[in-house]
Amino acid sequence: MLPIVGIVLVPGILWGWVFYHAQRYKKVYLPLLLLLFIGGMGSGLLALVLNHAVEKYTLFWPDALWSQIIVFGKSIPLFSSGFWFFVGFNEEFAKLLVLLAVVYPSRHLEESFDGILYAAVVSVGFATLENFYYLDQYGVAVVAARTVVTIPAHAFMSVPMGYYVAKSRLLLEAGNEKKFSFYLPMMTIIQGWFISAFLHGLYDFFLSLKMERMAYIQIVVMGGISFWLSRIALRESRRQSLGDSIA
Repeated sequence: MLPIVGIVLVPGILWGWVFYHAQRYKKVYLPLLLLLFIGGMGSGLLALVLNHAVEKYTLFWPDALWSQIIVFGKSIPLFSSGFWFFVGFNEEFAKLLVLLAVVYPSRHLEESFDGILYAAVVSVGFATLENFYYLDQYGVAVVAARTVVTIPAHAFMSVPMGYYVAKSRLLLEAGNEKKFSFYLPMMTIIQGWFISAFLHGLYDFFLSLKMERMAYIQIVVMGGISFWLSRIALRESRRQSLGDSIA
């Protein structure tokens, strides 16, 4: 039993360590990261329920074969493909709930990069729970491949959402005394969720059509987006620190 748990947990912990060390300019509260990792695993269970509800109670399910369109010479089943975009919205929504419940009201969400790091850790926990299922169904080889490909892909998908959750918190603090200041922060959260959900759904859509090359290209693009947002967030943090020191 312990070797099986280790095969699944160790890669997730290692990826969490990688994202934790992506920034070295300040200390991060490690118990919070552990809670987010566990919360990410719990969000995987919630996403499973949500995805099952879509499959059971709507027209969108993986094996739906009718209502097809031709795109670039490829036949695409609309309802089957639509299911995978619902999966993206459901799974990113489950991760978002963890961020809102654990870190949004927390004093540890101080800067934009905090949101990026926290979203990445939640995603690593989410992908780790998925690996338990894949280990049972497909064996160690698939889990090893997911360790290299899918775990970082999950993190990259959720980086925009984490960034905008942190931006929302900062907007909320800056607008405490303004009328209707609640709406812009909430719309900022929804914006981040939509971006991450679309990226997630598009990745699953490519895989459902056996377009692995496009899925891998998307991972590289999402990695670039994550790096770009991280650089922006770190510059914002430096400006914020400079402003606080001057004040």
